[in-house]
Amino acid sequence: MHTMLDRALNNYSVNATAFKTAWYYNSFRKTYKFLKKSQWWGRERLEAYQLQELRTLLSHAYANVPFYKELFDSLQLKPTDIKELADLQKLPFLTKDLIREHLGEIKAKNYPESSFELTRTGGSTGYPLQFYKQKGVWLTRLMAYTKVLMGWAGCSFLDRSVFITGRTEPWKYQLFGRMLVLSSFYMNEEHLPDFIQKIKAVQPKYILTYPSAITLLATYVNNHKIDKFLGVKTVICHAETLYEWQRKLIEDTFQCNVHNHYGLREQAALGGTCEYNSFHLFPQYGITELIDGKGNPVTKEGEVGEIVGTGFHTYHFPFIRYRTGDLGVYTTEKCRCGRAFPVVKEIKGRVQDFVVSKTHALVPLTRIHHLVAESSQQVKACQFYQDTEGELVLRLVVAPRYTDADSKKIHKEFHKILGDGFTLTICIIDCIPLTNRGKFQFLVQKLPLNSYR
Repeated sequence: MHTMLDRALNNYSVNATAFKTAWYYNSFRKTYKFLKKSQWWGRERLEAYQLQELRTLLSHAYANVPFYKELFDSLQLKPTDIKELADLQKLPFLTKDLIREHLGEIKAKNYPESSFELTRTGGSTGYPLQFYKQKGVWLTRLMAYTKVLMGWAGCSFLDRSVFITGRTEPWKYQLFGRMLVLSSFYMNEEHLPDFIQKIKAVQPKYILTYPSAITLLATYVNNHKIDKFLGVKTVICHAETLYEWQRKLIEDTFQCNVHNHYGLREQAALGGTCEYNSFHLFPQYGITELIDGKGNPVTKEGEVGEIVGTGFHTYHFPFIRYRTGDLGVYTTEKCRCGRAFPVVKEIKGRVQDFVVSKTHALVPLTRIHHLVAESSQQVKACQFYQDTEGELVLRLVVAPRYTDADSKKIHKEFHKILGDGFTLTICIIDCIPLTNRGKFQFLVQKLPLNSYR
């Protein structure tokens, strides 16, 4: 998962001149008006809209994108052969490796070079990805979707707020002092006391943050018995996996609702939690699939699948059946909010969030991510590292009161959960570095997981 929402809000605050341009503003207004209306469409109407958008996208890709022209011809297919949504499965998946190999060939030929913006993912998995976007317009559309998501959480851009992101400076104010921007790079013992005073002075209605950053803040507040921020109504998490233990910690600490947003810099899928905390994916944004390890559709309740996205706003650089590397939990449950949007039970993180046992089995990190938090209150931060089958290194940043008894308890709980499939080595370090975008990795996985699937 990437910081698309992060960049959008940052641009909204810093580069508001984009919205003064009539073309950009009209794009935002038109998209937002459409979303407000179409979010209440029934399933049949939404699927009809998706099919229409898919056909248009495929026709464009075949006519203007060399990569897709060659792909369709090699399959002896024409865009007109896609007559229903299920026919999309006739096309192979678009992978990150294919994008790296065919970067120039996936660019559409019918747009001027000046309209392309070269961008890249954060590379939190160790392999950044470069690709192209439509300059400027992608941001205005994203802002329209984000405004809808904020409305679901009972918030507005103009509410007093705190925005925790990967900035170089420790803090700054934006939107005439109504938004306090804090850097996730400085969420440490030295700066947290000052940050907390600034947060209390702003009296935010909501906090928009990486889950790891708000976890550090909540842990500090609890450990130092600081008065709670009772004015905070909502914490909105994005850009990282939100684990259930983190959600509970945030809810208990700030006595507020917790919402979760999901987006990709590649613009292939977008979603978030509604008023009833169900996780919806926008059908207007694109077509989202869940696939198993063999590439087949996931169809069983509670089954985990990789998210595959086809973005309707990616004409300059089409993402069609793009393997995101993120995981979702399939469900047929309907949400009582009344929206006929696709629902996933949970966004579980990345395909890379697995560890490999001594018997070569893939074990999801979700089985152990809560282990340290529940085993010792003397741990400030932790990170798992693996480069050998069946062996895990647990890197810990600890408080002065941490003792061998804490290590023994962690070892005991670890063995209780994973048995003899792994050995655990605990390594005490001074700090855990963040990614270049200020995000945190719970797992640094050096093994080639694709070979185990």
